[in-house]
Amino acid sequence: MSFRGFKTKAAFMSFVRSGLRRMWSRQYLPKRVFIASARRRVPLGRNGAMIWGGVCEHCNKPHKAANMEVDHIKQNHKLTEIEDISNYCDSLFCELSNMRYLCKPCHKIITYAERNNMTFGEAKAEKQAIAFGKLPVEKQNKMLQQWDILDDKITNAKHRRRAATLHYLKEQ
Repeated sequence: MSFRGFKTKAAFMSFVRSGLRRMWSRQYLPKRVFIASARRRVPLGRNGAMIWGGVCEHCNKPHKAANMEVDHIKQNHKLTEIEDISNYCDSLFCELSNMRYLCKPCHKIITYAERNNMTFGEAKAEKQAIAFGKLPVEKQNKMLQQWDILDDKITNAKHRRRAATLHYLKEQ
């Protein structure tokens, strides 16, 4: 099969996937209906003023509308082959009962957990450890000291990240 205008099949499939997700995100009426039914006035404006937002279905905390996202409860199928398009569309353009309103942090952690076959707690600890690993080494070492993690075996980035992951898991 020719992928005219695209260097590879992967580039073409990425283009198709992106276009479908953009249509779901911007134009899919059931999603817009879902958001309209899920959004609430929350006291997060200046001086506690009520503004449009929602309550995350996972953490049960109120968030501004800009910090909320619609998640598929039953995750989307992969779209790596032309033959996958039908199943992908069926799962992407789903019923309202397969949607939930989540804050961006919970949505990112849930997606990471699903993709890596781990619990929410494990995924949250991993995401925190990833952010920890992006800090300067001096700051990482200082944080490890503050956490009373003083081990001569923690000599490189991989060891520091593992120590941070274990710390964040214990913290939950």
